[in-house]
Amino acid sequence: MHSLAILLSAFVFLVLQSTLAHLLPWDQVVPNAALVIALHMGIHDYSTGKGAILAFLIGYFMDAFAGSPIGLYTFVSVAIFLISRIASLRLFLQGWAFEIFITFFLALVAGVLTLSIRALFDQDFGSLLLHAKIVIFRAVATAIVAPLVYKLMKKIDLVHAKRASRARMMM
Repeated sequence: MHSLAILLSAFVFLVLQSTLAHLLPWDQVVPNAALVIALHMGIHDYSTGKGAILAFLIGYFMDAFAGSPIGLYTFVSVAIFLISRIASLRLFLQGWAFEIFITFFLALVAGVLTLSIRALFDQDFGSLLLHAKIVIFRAVATAIVAPLVYKLMKKIDLVHAKRASRARMMM
């Protein structure tokens, strides 16, 4: 049930993200809330196996919504989950300031990974400077919405923990 709630949240954020991208005149500043969910799973106590599978599915959803080649955002999402998992084991930091910083930094990493893969395979890539600006704008937008997404994810985690605690007490 917990995994389903996470996937449903990612799906809802992707619907909002794609809607905003079509409604706003400056679609390059649309945040990537689904990436924040993958970051949340890496930073908090999700097992590597469960988190990687959920990040894979979230990335697959991102590929489907973006119309990008299947596997691009899937790879990036799993990579960001694993990088944030390693960072959380090393840094042991919490709080909104850390969440904003790590989200901005890893959104930049995700953008560079995405650009690198697209540049390798896309014949008509366009201006690298333009794409770099978009990566920076999206990283800032993603970092701005990160505290709200983290708060929602923590509520989902809390509900799951309460249900698991009740189930253990009934046994």
